[in-house]
Amino acid sequence: LQENGKYALQGAGVIVDNKTNYVVAIVGGRGTEDKFNRAYLSARQPGSTIKPLIDYGPAFDTGEYYPTRMVDDHKWTDGPSNSGGRYFGNVTVREALNRSLNTVAWQILEDIGIDYGLDYLGEMQFQKLTYVDNNVPSLSIGGFTNGVRVVDMAKGYSTLANGGVYNDRTCIIKIEHEHDGELTKDLKPSAHQVYRDDSAFMLTDVLKGTFTAAYGTGQGLGLDNDMPAAGKTGTSNDQKDGWFVGYTRYYTTSVWVGYDMPKKMDKLMGSTYPGTIWQKFMLKAHEGRSPMEFLPYAQVS
Repeated sequence: LQENGKYALQGAGVIVDNKTNYVVAIVGGRGTEDKFNRAYLSARQPGSTIKPLIDYGPAFDTGEYYPTRMVDDHKWTDGPSNSGGRYFGNVTVREALNRSLNTVAWQILEDIGIDYGLDYLGEMQFQKLTYVDNNVPSLSIGGFTNGVRVVDMAKGYSTLANGGVYNDRTCIIKIEHEHDGELTKDLKPSAHQVYRDDSAFMLTDVLKGTFTAAYGTGQGLGLDNDMPAAGKTGTSNDQKDGWFVGYTRYYTTSVWVGYDMPKKMDKLMGSTYPGTIWQKFMLKAHEGRSPMEFLPYAQVS
C-alpha cells in the first residue's frame, strides 16, 4: 500500500455477456476507495493478446491463411524475438498462435498489410489508437504508441465469440434526464460483421488450444465441468503488463495486471496473476451453467 492510499500493484477487468453484448461487470482497480477506473481510462500495451485481433483474424479473412497452413518460425536481423529465445522452424498457424510465436505474428501482419490489420481495431471502436501507429510492424506483437483499454480488449474478443459480429453496446442501458425524460429511447445498438464468420470460428477453435494444447500458454487455466473456453495470454516487454483475455459461449472476460507507473515485475506473465484472476472469476460466473460448445460441427482443420 502506497502513501496515497492506493495499492502499488494494480489490476482491472471487464466482463461482457456474449448473448446481450452488454458490459455486465467492471473492476477498475484494487480496493474500494480508488476512483480511477483503469478498465475504461487507462491504456496499456496488450502484448500477445492483440495477435488474434490484428494478425490472425484479418489473415484468416484473406483466405490465404488457415489453421493448418505452414509458416516459418525463425530469427532474422532486426526482427522480433520469441519469448524464451526458441525457434521451431516450419510450424502450423495453429501451433504458432498456441505457442505465441512473435516471429510468425510479425510476418503475417507484414504480409497482409499492417494498416489492413489495424483497420479491424478501428472497426471495433478501439480507443487510444493514433495515426502514429500506421504502418508500424510492432503492432503485430502489441507494440502500440498509447496501448489499448481493458474494455476494448473484452469487446474485441466478444466479437470473436459472436461469430465475428461487433456490437457497440456498453454498460449503459439508458440515460434519463431530470426534465426531458429518457434521452436514449431512440438510440439503437449498432452491430456489424467485422471478421467473416468462418474466420471467427477457426480462430476460436485455435484459441481453445491455449488451454488444451501440450504447448498452450494457458495450460491449467481451463474451466471445470468440461466448459469449452478460448483465450490468449499476453505479456509486454520487460513484463510490465500482464493480460489474459478469454471467453466461453456465455461470457468474455479481459484482465490486466501491472503498475500504474509501468515497471518490470519478475513473476508477471499473462499465465500468472492475470490468468489466475480470469480463471477464478470465470469458474464462479459459470457455476450451475451447462457446458456449451462453440462449434456444433466437427473440429476446424
